[in-house]
Amino acid sequence: MITKRKTSVSLSTNLLEELSIINKAGNVSEFIEKALVHYINELKRQERNKRDLEIINANAKRFNKEAEENLEFQAMK
Repeated sequence: MITKRKTSVSLSTNLLEELSIINKAGNVSEFIEKALVHYINELKRQERNKRDLEIINANAKRFNKEAEENLEFQAMK
């Protein structure tokens, strides 16, 4: 079971107006919670992608050498 805690946040008037337009009949707390979950998941995805790219770049020379060797082997057949 997910435990919820009451908290208070301050939002700009403009943001609250936009929120009321988009989320006409919905629960504001639910909307904000879903938006935060989505945003946090996106940040985590970006961080994973960044780490993956660092790993790929760190191994690029080896990957390229293996690819060249495979192409040379295929050309010999």
